[in-house]
Amino acid sequence: MKYPNTVDRNALKAYIDVRVVRRQKPQNGLNSLDLKWNSDTPEPLKILCIQALAENWTAIPVYSEVIFSVDRNYLLDILSLNIPVADLSAKIQDDIFWERFFMSKWPQCCPQDKSRRWIKAFMEKYLAEKLENMKIDEYEEESLGQLLELCAPHVENLILNQLQPTMSPDPDHNDHVIPLNVVLSSLQELRKLDLTFDIKNVGTSFYLGCANISTNDIKRLTEGLAKCFELQDFRLHSSKLDAETLKLLAVALDKGCPNLEILSLPHCRFGDAGLVAFIEALGSDSLPNIHTLVLTNNFLSFEGILDLSTVIKRRKIQKLDLRLNPIKTNGAHAILGILKDIPIKELNLSCCSLDSEIEFLLLKALKECKSLEKLNLSVNRFTHELGENIMEIMPKITNLLEFDLRNTDVSTISRMIIDDYVLKNRLRKNKN
Repeated sequence: MKYPNTVDRNALKAYIDVRVVRRQKPQNGLNSLDLKWNSDTPEPLKILCIQALAENWTAIPVYSEVIFSVDRNYLLDILSLNIPVADLSAKIQDDIFWERFFMSKWPQCCPQDKSRRWIKAFMEKYLAEKLENMKIDEYEEESLGQLLELCAPHVENLILNQLQPTMSPDPDHNDHVIPLNVVLSSLQELRKLDLTFDIKNVGTSFYLGCANISTNDIKRLTEGLAKCFELQDFRLHSSKLDAETLKLLAVALDKGCPNLEILSLPHCRFGDAGLVAFIEALGSDSLPNIHTLVLTNNFLSFEGILDLSTVIKRRKIQKLDLRLNPIKTNGAHAILGILKDIPIKELNLSCCSLDSEIEFLLLKALKECKSLEKLNLSVNRFTHELGENIMEIMPKITNLLEFDLRNTDVSTISRMIIDDYVLKNRLRKNKN
């Protein structure tokens, strides 16, 4: 369509009185105080057309038919966010729109990885929010299937900070939460699963044990994990697990997650019995790609750590977190004794009831383990002498980039000198 760029002389005379125009005072530019200076100026026809498309988008979802990208971007800027997500995702994939939708729906939440597509971030958050608020008592298989069909193509990371428990105190009620096997088996591209069976609040329907995990819940979880063939990062936290539960998890991860690299089970309170059951369920070649193991606050003692050390010695562990476990000196000896055999980069033994009896193996590990970059020994009972001995060997330790000795009875002067050497190591690495 071509727009006329001239006005017929007769039309000009018919609509404009030249005598009135001549009597008007000329204006030099725009009046900055008049915010409605262009209110009587009609919008261009193209803008009016795009606005009409946006207003009637539910009935006539036109997007790819708009030829010019500048026009499509304007359509995305004014398109209503009250349109069903299924209709929007079927037509629109542009990051411009999904970023606006995400920030409008969750203004306080910002994705950590800005390189990922916004539609993926939106669908992951949207699915997680729906699942976190879905109650087993009101669960409908059809609605869950529609939700998974909508979100599954875009979901790679699933983070569930709570699961709504059943409000029925009946002990014969087998399912306490929604069936996770249905959810996980539908997410074929899932790379990361961060899960807790805990609940933030239960309102007035609380009864003792409402947030407990049933055996059937764990079986459904393991059934789903056995089909997550692309899973690389599995985190189950703040959920009370026992030996039988850990055994089922180990079998499922070994069977269905050959590419697993990160295993995190913090604050699950399973103790040595649970850890041993997990280890015994694994084969000698199970989980060959795992490089990060987090077992924070699980009531582990040196007995469980002895069994753990024999297993991780055959794995390429780069990060090991055992903080808040009373492993004591014998447990620390088992861990420090294998550091030279694994490519460890980060070790956390904070608040593990350690004392100065680990001095010999600690100094030996610092000298021999050239891959270690981060070491946390805070909140343990050491002595001034241990701090001085560490300080003496620090000039030779050029690989250590973080070394936490707070609340260990090591003197302030020794810690300052050690921190100074660590800072020099970081500066040297940054230059390289």
